[in-house]
Amino acid sequence: MSEPRNSVMHDDPHLLDSLGFLQRRWRIVLGVFVGFVVVAAALAYRVDPVYQAMTRILVGATPQRGVLSDRASAIEGYLLEQRSFETQLEIMRSQPVIEGAGILLGRIDDESPVERRDALLASLRARTQVERVRDTRIVLLRVTHPDPAIARDMANAMAESYIDYSQEQRSAAQRRSVAWLTSETEAVRDSLRRSEERLIEYIQVEKLDFAGTVGDGPAATDPAQAALRERIAHAEVELRQLRRRYRSLHPKVQELEAQLVSLRAGLDAEQAQRTADHHKWIQYRILKRDVELEQELYQVLLKKLKEADLEEDGAGGNIRILETAKLPRVAVGPAALRALVIAAVLGLCFGLALAYAVEVFDRTAATPDDIQRVLGLPTLGVLREFEGESRRLVAEASSGLIGESFRSLRTNLRFSHVDRPRRVVLVTSTGPEEGKSTVLANLGVSLAQSGRRTLLIDTDLRRPSLYRFFGMGEGTGLADVLAGDASLESAVCASRIEHLDVLPAGTRPPNPAELIESRRLQELIVGLREDYEYVLLDSPPAGGLIDSSLLCGLVDGVLFVVERGRFDLKIVKTALRQLERSGGRLYGVVLNKAPVDERSMLYGYYQYGVEDPASDGAAAGAG
Repeated sequence: MSEPRNSVMHDDPHLLDSLGFLQRRWRIVLGVFVGFVVVAAALAYRVDPVYQAMTRILVGATPQRGVLSDRASAIEGYLLEQRSFETQLEIMRSQPVIEGAGILLGRIDDESPVERRDALLASLRARTQVERVRDTRIVLLRVTHPDPAIARDMANAMAESYIDYSQEQRSAAQRRSVAWLTSETEAVRDSLRRSEERLIEYIQVEKLDFAGTVGDGPAATDPAQAALRERIAHAEVELRQLRRRYRSLHPKVQELEAQLVSLRAGLDAEQAQRTADHHKWIQYRILKRDVELEQELYQVLLKKLKEADLEEDGAGGNIRILETAKLPRVAVGPAALRALVIAAVLGLCFGLALAYAVEVFDRTAATPDDIQRVLGLPTLGVLREFEGESRRLVAEASSGLIGESFRSLRTNLRFSHVDRPRRVVLVTSTGPEEGKSTVLANLGVSLAQSGRRTLLIDTDLRRPSLYRFFGMGEGTGLADVLAGDASLESAVCASRIEHLDVLPAGTRPPNPAELIESRRLQELIVGLREDYEYVLLDSPPAGGLIDSSLLCGLVDGVLFVVERGRFDLKIVKTALRQLERSGGRLYGVVLNKAPVDERSMLYGYYQYGVEDPASDGAAAGAG
């Protein structure tokens, strides 16, 4: 069973940590940035110069009241005026105005095909700009074109066409108003005549008597009705007196009762006649009111018709040209500097976005944090990618950044799992060409330099490479010892490094896995533990081959080499799980082939001085 993995204390996030991807992806940012700038510069160089001609137009106030309406309020009038002005700006770039300008310029005529008209419309609309001078009624009409003379002629033609179109539309609207007012006036006059005739006819038929009337009706009180009411009251009083003196059948009582009935019938008839007269006067007032309303409407229409006639007769344009376009002398485009600035900003933004996207979707190991986050293993060393031949012993140098990196790896390896033996270590990786043999050889050199007696064994019997680091041949080696064809003493070779021996792979066998699984190798490792302080085994890659899994049971721990940016961390994790299932104890990971800028950030302080070998040896002894 594997040891519990080391936990790493995470520092609080910093802004520079979130920008760390720029150090790894700066080439993407630079490439996109340069690409945008180069393309923008090429386009700006190839585009022809553009000239702009400008005409100033004064747009007079437009009446905002209708034919029959009074003036609106101040706020409504202001809003209507603003909308009217915005409408005029759109009319300047409308199809009728542009076609009129094309006719003035001789570009089109009434017989021109639709395709030619549409092309002219699209061209002039794209080249024309209209802008209102703030807080004025002045409009700036600008036209751009590669030819300055054409730009000037187009601007002047657009202004003239707009004025002609506006005057034509205004005249047509006034003619329509006059025609409508004339027809409406005649209709209202006829209606008035018919209303007057109906009123006169009603007066004659009903024989209305206007004598004694108040206003348009009879008096409020009628003297005849008042006299009848008074007689009825006296008769009722007299009847009550007679009934006290005589019985109801007395002739005087019956005579007075008959007289009272006659008086009451006369009052009822008088009231009915008065009600009928009231109805006649009501109908009269209705007919009279219709006549008065139509007279008033007729007078309003006559007034508006006269005003419209006067406006049509004196209709002068309320739009005029303040300043015609002049021949432009200086080009306004292309704005090369502006284009370059925009391209630079866009290139930088797109470059950052692309670099960040690549960083997000990159599932390979780029930093020790990636290894800790995905694999859960500590990073014992980060080794830079050095120039020159990869199979060389860079750790031999007593000073320098690369040598210090391997000494740091050596120290971290010694102090990992201090409660467990760490004399026999397997060095492997996920795939080939990740630098595991280089790491093993230089780590062995660094251990030997610290005074530790170290043996390097090339257990990669399929593609051995360890012998090349020390200038040895492929003669006798591990395979020969395991096969019984040679002794261990004759196969082990002393290197030029003091305290460092090498056991090469030897003759390449046809069955490497069977030799590694043999009992002879187990006994050999047990014996070597007594002769050496460190035994480092260089094995085939763990991904896809069984050799590393077989060797896990013979060693104290595994040092796993991961090349930066090569394999997906899921693949690396699969290889590590295979080693754990085989009983391997994982010490940690070596991040190999890191770029120089990242290494200078991680190990820059090592350049301050050279590690003291004596102190290092003391530390080794203590470990």
